[in-house]
Amino acid sequence: MARFTTPVILNSDAKDKQISTSTFIRPSASFTEIVHSALGRQTQPLSVLEFTEALSRELGHSYDETYVRLALKNLVNAGRASSRKETFEERKLRSNGSMLTMRAALYWAPAGIVPTRTVAEAVPGLILGQKESSAHRKIYKYPTKKQAALAEVELIDVTPANFQSNSNTVVDYLIEKIVAERTQEIQSQLDAANAKLAKLQELFKSAI
Repeated sequence: MARFTTPVILNSDAKDKQISTSTFIRPSASFTEIVHSALGRQTQPLSVLEFTEALSRELGHSYDETYVRLALKNLVNAGRASSRKETFEERKLRSNGSMLTMRAALYWAPAGIVPTRTVAEAVPGLILGQKESSAHRKIYKYPTKKQAALAEVELIDVTPANFQSNSNTVVDYLIEKIVAERTQEIQSQLDAANAKLAKLQELFKSAI
C-alpha cells in the first residue's frame, strides 16, 4: 500500500481533477506492462480519461482512472512513455471550440516527442464537453464480471424519437395506473357507504 501525503495536482478532463490525500494500490509490474502495450497501440495521444476507457473496452474490465494514471506515470518516470500538457489548439479541437481551459495531460508511447492531437474523438463515443457523452459511454460500456455472469444485455442506441416514444408510453402507463388505483379506492368507499345505507334501511324497517 502506498499513501500520498500531499495532494496530487493533475491536468485533465472533467474527471481528471486534483486528487486529495487518499490511499491507492500501486499498479503491479504486469499491469504496467499491459498499459504500456495498450498505449503503444494508440494512434492519437490520449488523456487519462480517454485511455482508461479504451483500455477497459479492450480488456473487458472496468478500470479505475487513478489506478491507470499511476501506471502511466510509472511508465513516464521509467522513460518508456511520454506525456505533455495539450495545447490550447488541441483543447479547442477536442471540445469543439467550447472549452479552452483545464488542459489535460496527453500520454503517448513509445517515449519521445508526443505527436499533435489531430482528432476530437480518438475513442469512439467519447467526446469532450458533449452533453451526450455519458450516453455514448453507456452504449459502449464494458460489462462487469457480475453482469456478464447474470445475463447478456443488448445495448440499444436510443434516438431522440425513440426516447420521446418511450417517454409517452411510460407517462400513459403511469396515468392509467393512477386512474385505476383511484377508481378502485372510490369504488371501495362507495361499497362501504352502500353497506352502511342498507343497514340503516333495515333499522328503519324494523322500527316501523
